[in-house]
Amino acid sequence: MRLTYQDTALAVLAALIWGATFPISAIALEDTPPIFFTFLRFLCAAGFVLLVPRPRMAWTKLATLGLLLGAGQYGLMFVAMSQGMPAGMAAVLVHTQAVFTVLIAIVFLGERPTMRTHLTLALATVGLACLLVDQAQGGAVLGFVLMILAALSAAAGNIILKSAGKVEMIRLAVWMSLAPLLPLALLSRYLEGSGSVVELLDTMTWTTLAAVGYSAVLSTVVAYAIWGRLLVTYTAAQVAPFFLFVPAFGLALSALVLGETLSAFQLSGSALIFVGLIVSILQIERPASNDGRQSEETE
Repeated sequence: MRLTYQDTALAVLAALIWGATFPISAIALEDTPPIFFTFLRFLCAAGFVLLVPRPRMAWTKLATLGLLLGAGQYGLMFVAMSQGMPAGMAAVLVHTQAVFTVLIAIVFLGERPTMRTHLTLALATVGLACLLVDQAQGGAVLGFVLMILAALSAAAGNIILKSAGKVEMIRLAVWMSLAPLLPLALLSRYLEGSGSVVELLDTMTWTTLAAVGYSAVLSTVVAYAIWGRLLVTYTAAQVAPFFLFVPAFGLALSALVLGETLSAFQLSGSALIFVGLIVSILQIERPASNDGRQSEETE
């Protein structure tokens, strides 16, 4: 079954919503501490548990996913952005989770790498090296390291999610938002507010609230609802390539809204990582066999 024009537009829309999260969050982080902003994001998203049924998953696994894909991924990413990591670069680096997911599966799960896997890892490694050199020259290595840790946290979550089987994405996205709330609240209070909740609340602006609403409603509920519907209707191989639009939109919108520009190292590194993601995600179909059936390349 081929994607309809309407569903293709919806897939691009979901990627656009996710891509726009990066510059929007960067604007909010100018006023609000990163861990507190992460807490607010998941607090707002968690409110939808009153409307969305819980996914069929053990509480322990759901909580673990919330800590890895929620607190770990977004908390570290927002801290990195507050430490000078450009929003566009954050969009690229956090999506190296796809590469790290492959690497974790090889090292810890014993999966056998293919030639395509080796090519993906090689491209991503060189791309990351270019970005590391760029960040080192700008004295922003901490932000780079935090982004890599965010991607690793997301990759670990992806491995656990893969073992859970088929899960409705919108249910997962909403219910796992409960797990990061307490650790994020405690960390923010003692690291960012000097133990004072009032001090943290004073950092909230209308821009913060708008960004939180966007992240919780559009990035979590709407985008995941679209993505979940597409995954149910079509194969993962048909839907996954649209995920590549997310870092592309993140880079483009950050340049448009924030005026970010890419240095030679950033451009080279981003291009190599992007090509690596393409190699990792896209599946190549073999020609039809004599009996008229088609088979996909095995991993």
